[in-house]
Amino acid sequence: MQGVLRARTDKFSDAAMSQKARQGRALGFLEIPIRGFMNYSAGVIYNKSKTGAKKLAYEIAAWLKKNKCRVFTADSRSVKARKADFVLSIGGDGTMLKVIRTFSPLGAAVKGINLGSLGFLTDIDVNEVYALLKSILQNGVKIEKRILLSVEFERNGKKVKALAANECVIRSLSGLKLITVDLNIDKKYTAQYKCDGMIIATPTGSTAYSLAASGPIVYPNLPVFIAAPISPHTITQRPMLLSDKSDLIISAKNKYSNGKILVSIDGQENFYVKNGAKVKLSLYKKNLKLIKNCSKSYFETLKTKLHWNV
Repeated sequence: MQGVLRARTDKFSDAAMSQKARQGRALGFLEIPIRGFMNYSAGVIYNKSKTGAKKLAYEIAAWLKKNKCRVFTADSRSVKARKADFVLSIGGDGTMLKVIRTFSPLGAAVKGINLGSLGFLTDIDVNEVYALLKSILQNGVKIEKRILLSVEFERNGKKVKALAANECVIRSLSGLKLITVDLNIDKKYTAQYKCDGMIIATPTGSTAYSLAASGPIVYPNLPVFIAAPISPHTITQRPMLLSDKSDLIISAKNKYSNGKILVSIDGQENFYVKNGAKVKLSLYKKNLKLIKNCSKSYFETLKTKLHWNV
């Protein structure tokens, strides 16, 4: 059987690919044929605080095992990184963000099943799960590649490296106090902001906190970052789109809260650093590999979630 989810784009020659597949690769996703799950490993990660999530996880795991797939299940709060060809996340976008940060460094493709309230990343509902899995068995999988954000800083004398799927937020530990943020792009001083904080977001995160800070909605596979100040004192300091090839350094100063600064990763991993600490942000070395739902377009998701049809 042909290598499936762990295969990379460069293993497929243009001559061997269909025209449709070549077009897909140019747009940032890859079609890979699958004829069964035999010899492949999958994870099913669930948020136990969501009603029915654990039960659904074990039902899906049983279905995958019946189709000759090696499966593990885990609660999202205690899950540890391990190799898998693909991982299903059962919960809301928060669960999906945890799954992405845990399994993307190992190259696993991921898909979210929505039991939450909004669901930009978890774009299939419970009643669509088995139709999606059957489609993968019969027709193959389409993987959409998206960028991830690498975050580095020092805390208590030790270097911290983190991965963000949506955004990194740098702000005052006391959320209502103004701070001073210096932004350097590619080792060049760019601007100083008097603001509540700074958001550096990926296109995936453009519909999250960045959107609330007047940032643009960005098509998810574009190679850009968003730099969005939170409530800047100077109204001309607007959100910017930056190349994902740029290296950013942000330092923040806070005369309140004993000078401490909060560095927040996807709103889930929070670190307190000293006043004036430098936070380095750049393109993460691996992509997020998101299993596409071919029955829905990104714009259909926007229309539904943002109520554009109302």
